[in-house]
Amino acid sequence: MGGEGRFLTDRLRILTPNAHVELSSSWRFTQSTLTVGILYINPSDLGWNPPVSSWIDRREIQSERANLTILFDKYLPICLDTLRTRVRCFRKCRTTQLELSCVLTWCHHTLWPLNDLCETSFLGPCGASISQLVDYRVEFSKWWVAEFKTIKFPSQGTVFDFYIDPETKKFEPWSKLIPQFEFDPEMPLQACLVPTTETVRVRYFMDRLLERRRPVMLVGNAGTGKSVLVGDKLSSLDTDAYVVKKVPFNYYTTSAMLQGMLEKPLEKKAGRNYGPSGTKKLVYFIDDLNMPEVDAYGTVQLHTLIWQHLDYGHWYDRTKLSLKEITNVQYVSCMNPTAGSFTISPRLQRHFCVFALSIPGQDALSRIYSTILTQHLTSGNFSGAVQKSAQQLIALALGLHLKVAATFLPTAIKFHYIFNLRDFSNIFQGLLFSTPECLQHPQDLVKLYLHESNRVYRDKMVEEKDYGTFDKIQLETVEKLYEDIEEALEQTKRMNVYCHFAKGVGEPSYRPVPTWEELNKILVEALDSYNEVNAAMSLVLFEDAMCHVFYMLQFSCRINRILESPRGNALLAGVGGSGKQSLTRLAAFISSLELFQITLRKGYGIPDLRADLANLYLKAGVKNIGTVFLMTDAQVADEQFLVLVNDFLASGCTAATVHVGACSCVTVTAGGNPVWAYSPESLENHCYRLRDAFFLIYESGVGRHHLVQVVLCFSPVGSKLRVRSRRFPAIVSCTAVDWFQEWPQEALESVSLRFLQEIETVEDSVKDSISKFMAYVHTSVNEISRLYLSNERRYNYTTPKSFLEQIKLYQNLLLKKGKDLKARMERLENGLEKLKSTSAQVDELKARLAAQELELKQKNEDADKLIWVVGVETEKVSREKAIADEEEQKVALITQEVEQKQKDCEEDLAKAEPALEAAQAALNTLNKNNLTELRSFGSPPSAVSNVTAAVMVLMAPGGKIPKDRSWKAAKAAMARVDGFLDSLIKFDKENIHENCLKALQPYLHIYRIPSLNPNS
Repeated sequence: MGGEGRFLTDRLRILTPNAHVELSSSWRFTQSTLTVGILYINPSDLGWNPPVSSWIDRREIQSERANLTILFDKYLPICLDTLRTRVRCFRKCRTTQLELSCVLTWCHHTLWPLNDLCETSFLGPCGASISQLVDYRVEFSKWWVAEFKTIKFPSQGTVFDFYIDPETKKFEPWSKLIPQFEFDPEMPLQACLVPTTETVRVRYFMDRLLERRRPVMLVGNAGTGKSVLVGDKLSSLDTDAYVVKKVPFNYYTTSAMLQGMLEKPLEKKAGRNYGPSGTKKLVYFIDDLNMPEVDAYGTVQLHTLIWQHLDYGHWYDRTKLSLKEITNVQYVSCMNPTAGSFTISPRLQRHFCVFALSIPGQDALSRIYSTILTQHLTSGNFSGAVQKSAQQLIALALGLHLKVAATFLPTAIKFHYIFNLRDFSNIFQGLLFSTPECLQHPQDLVKLYLHESNRVYRDKMVEEKDYGTFDKIQLETVEKLYEDIEEALEQTKRMNVYCHFAKGVGEPSYRPVPTWEELNKILVEALDSYNEVNAAMSLVLFEDAMCHVFYMLQFSCRINRILESPRGNALLAGVGGSGKQSLTRLAAFISSLELFQITLRKGYGIPDLRADLANLYLKAGVKNIGTVFLMTDAQVADEQFLVLVNDFLASGCTAATVHVGACSCVTVTAGGNPVWAYSPESLENHCYRLRDAFFLIYESGVGRHHLVQVVLCFSPVGSKLRVRSRRFPAIVSCTAVDWFQEWPQEALESVSLRFLQEIETVEDSVKDSISKFMAYVHTSVNEISRLYLSNERRYNYTTPKSFLEQIKLYQNLLLKKGKDLKARMERLENGLEKLKSTSAQVDELKARLAAQELELKQKNEDADKLIWVVGVETEKVSREKAIADEEEQKVALITQEVEQKQKDCEEDLAKAEPALEAAQAALNTLNKNNLTELRSFGSPPSAVSNVTAAVMVLMAPGGKIPKDRSWKAAKAAMARVDGFLDSLIKFDKENIHENCLKALQPYLHIYRIPSLNPNS
């Protein structure tokens, strides 16, 4: 109610369980506002009878109902009382819940018709109804046989070991129903389901429950085969009648995500009904049912959604808020009670028939793995002595596994110390890599087993103390079962490493490597080859490192072994700088696998990771390219990234990563062989089938064609890895854990010496001492850090990266100080050279100075003489200057006069210009007729003759004044009227000759006479 107040009307009533009220802070009941009636129902008052009576009443035959009532009254009360008081249950639950679960299971398994119903057949489901018990089965069996003597069980075994044959109505051992197992060498051992008495028993009841559409739940620790058993059952269903939808749960799964996954295979029917396509039945397989996060109110939203559907058969559309009736669906689930939220809601669990799967007994394990190992040795034509020693090796493996599981228990720091059947299978998966060439004697098989057990058990361990304990247990177990094995054990102490590249990179063959030197040579060659085609990677493959690229000489070989295994996924746990990423790259290169890492960028989220994984799947599945997906702590930008990783590790595929739009034409392959092919037209209609094709490739892991493998490089510092392992259990349970330890003293010396060899400035005689001192400094800091933790409870982490940084710091300081020293030496040498050069130059300068003093004396004398000459010349210059000044004054006067005359001329010119313009205007008025008329005068007036004479003076060529300037001469000049007129017009008045001007003066005086003035 969101913490808000709510007012109830008079007609409103609320019915709620007290468990809901106590967790709801918004319910505020007061006497003045609401009266609450409390009805207490004692579980013992109800008991088991109501559900049994309800079920019996639905039987159609009266006599059958009567017989069933008698049988239930006889057997059920005392059995339930024994369950409550004398038997330890697998999980803690309420009494009523336990009773109800047993009662319902019993009811669902009472399947005989009336005419066949008898007391013996009624007791048939007793093994199923109490099969959720893990402990005290033998004790319960003894009690049963002693309590109920009407029905005689066989004397051998327990009541759980028998079933009632429908034909004979007699007890038969479940082992009779165990089919013959044929081991497929192309099938990964993790995918094999070897039938045992318990798997056959559980499968028997699962078949009948699923046939009647009853929810089934398998409960058991990791590695007990829950998912494999359910997967085997679901894969055997008729695909024409059933559709299977796997729904994996994880810590971050929400109810909205669950509803989306549940609705994906559904289609709309009539009205508001939804169901699988056609008349098929849909089976939801919910794995890790108890993994989702529990909210603040102690509930799980996902469980509530499933509970709602099981109770009412519907849920609601989250967008339209409308009802959806879901039909033809049923549930099968698995859960690990030691992980996640440990328990689930009783309201949900009451719907399920619960079966507990425990780790098979020694007899069953011996039969399972002896069958597998014997078939491998037989089909591989191993020697007879090796084949005969198989059963002895099985006893060794079982004894060591039980001691390891009992000795090394999980703690808050050693949270991954969970040794189950997955580890046991991984050991035998390594044994199945063997060939007759590497196993020629029984001792060879023991040495191979010791190597594989070290890889599976020892590599997980955190402390040196645990190493010692494990080695002691391993040695005692071997010596107990084998005689004359001391020589083989001595050889394993010196060198016991098997790898797939013992013959060299590119020649896969699982066999032992003779010496560390040979292994180092192979890995160095592989590293050189890697550096030729990739960015250079500097690695020092010391002994402990060699035994980890197989997994780094130790670290190198371990990783390679994992990558060569089917479903070989690895969790490399080590502090930063341990070499996890570099060794993974080298191991992937040795195994001819490509390496893929996501590239974080701003805004990178779940959709981007899905897209990257989709491209990775397409590249691996379509192009048949084996790939290693490497993820580090730094790349987990969002913890929900690990949801996809967890799903991939658990099932081999991640949902919703393959998009049809990203494909044009797809051919899915496995091991080079096409599985399915799709054209662009069919892709849209086969998107689910395409996803299933990828799922098949990764889920089945056909042979050794493991296309995508995951390597997680995480740091164990702090609680982050522990929390992740709890929220995402597949990170630990579905990977091979390799815990990177502190580098030993020899490794530190080897690494530092390797880097010192590259420094030419250090003498070879001291490099070994320097490397030992570097290792001593690092180990002493580690010891002080442990003491600091013990005293102050605070951590100071010193990692291999710190040691490498120390070496780098030494190199940098050595280089810096060397440069500084070299610079000082050069400076000193240059100073001495300068002093020598300066001394020589001073001597030379002294000689030159003595010669130059003589020259200076001579030049001083010459200068004195020159000064006297200059003084004489200066007096002359002074006199000349006085004369020049006088002339300058005269010139100034002349200039003044010229300027005055110029001014006068300009004034005269200004006065003459009007007359010139007038004369020009008058000239323009003359024409040929005027001149002809003038020329016709016989004796013109004197003024006219003076004018003609003045014209003749002005127009005298070259200033040659004609002497005859009479009227007659003038008429002669005007003989050609046109030419004369043209010469007048074109007369150059700007350049009149000086003679003409002088000769014209008299006429100008005449012009001043009034009679000649044209204006008068």
